[in-house]
Amino acid sequence: MGTPLHIEHIEADDPNNVAPYWHDQHLIVAELSAHAVRGLAPGMALSVTVPLRYVRDRIRFRDLAGQPYVPPFPDTHHRNETLLRPGDVSLALPLSRPVGAWTIGVSPGLSLPTGRTEPNPFELGRLGLPHQHIQFGTGTFDPLLGISALRTAGALTWIASADARWSLYANAHEYQAGDRFGLRLDAGRTLSAWNAHAGLAFAHERAEHWNGRIEEEGNLGRTDLDLVVGAGRPLGASGTWTLNAQIPMVSRSTGSQVRYPVIVSMTWSK
Repeated sequence: MGTPLHIEHIEADDPNNVAPYWHDQHLIVAELSAHAVRGLAPGMALSVTVPLRYVRDRIRFRDLAGQPYVPPFPDTHHRNETLLRPGDVSLALPLSRPVGAWTIGVSPGLSLPTGRTEPNPFELGRLGLPHQHIQFGTGTFDPLLGISALRTAGALTWIASADARWSLYANAHEYQAGDRFGLRLDAGRTLSAWNAHAGLAFAHERAEHWNGRIEEEGNLGRTDLDLVVGAGRPLGASGTWTLNAQIPMVSRSTGSQVRYPVIVSMTWSK
């Protein structure tokens, strides 16, 4: 589903422009993922996730007084554009087993560099050349790990999970994505024909690196705590349909980072 994002940033390093100015960037980001799982043995499976990503970028310029502004030269950093490209395919080997009243899962995996990556946009920007900031992948083989614990107690089902993605080296453009870590706690129960759930999601991302260093205006890292609510409905032999909303509660970031009002996702599984 589309998620509106907003970045407000002051532009002062373009050698073609003589005065600094603000640009307001509005993004709608959506992803359609196909996820397939095949059982290999009791408690073991192979899963494949193939993402297709959509980014709609719209830019509005303002002078330092907040009035509409037209740069005297074309802005090299951002432009109105719409992109639709595949992301990084991921493979995983989910393992699970019951431990007392709990079901414990461990899912080691690997992200494949199938998404498009771009040359260093900050270096090109310093040269006054057009460039692209949006990366559709990391360009590297990244190890993945997921851990989960599930327990049913009365009418409630509790699920605790953690996940991590490590970027261990730089790609061909000397870009190294920041490591990502997540924690989540959910409680769910059945309400008539629906399955409802609510919980908290914590996410932390470390700074990215270009040519072994952190750029002042790059992704400098962020930490988010979101409220997650959702509901699903079984559709018999057709599978299960689920709608989720992820609402930001606390967000801490360094530098100019996106602000999002909500992340909405729809899932159909069979």
